[in-house]
Amino acid sequence: MERCPCCMARLTGTVLCPRCQADLGGVISSEQAARRNLLHAVRFWFEREPLLAMQMLVKSLRMKQTPMALIFGRFIARREVPEVLALLAKNNFSEAKQRLVLLRELQPENEFLAQLQGFTGFLLAEQDGHLHKLLSQ
Repeated sequence: MERCPCCMARLTGTVLCPRCQADLGGVISSEQAARRNLLHAVRFWFEREPLLAMQMLVKSLRMKQTPMALIFGRFIARREVPEVLALLAKNNFSEAKQRLVLLRELQPENEFLAQLQGFTGFLLAEQDGHLHKLLSQ
């Protein structure tokens, strides 16, 4: 953080703003946690743990939306859509839904992900309805 969010004074690396004396400890801690979560997300991605990577990236973005985190989110979304489609083809609707929920948090404006999430919800409802019919017979 380069400027105080309260008065826009340049910061010198202290916890208190030199101009307005605002306590910036919480904001600084949040930025540091966001950075750690982003690093964990990258590590999980390289360890081929996409769900954990997406979860950590979502946590990071909730704390601070850095350019690097946003770019990484777009990268993950592009890589994960084929995986979601493969899960749907295998009738693994619940895992597809789980991934789509995370992807939608990473890319809330992505219309294709919104439609895919809606379609997956429809498939889950159909599957539940079919299972309910079989159980009630």
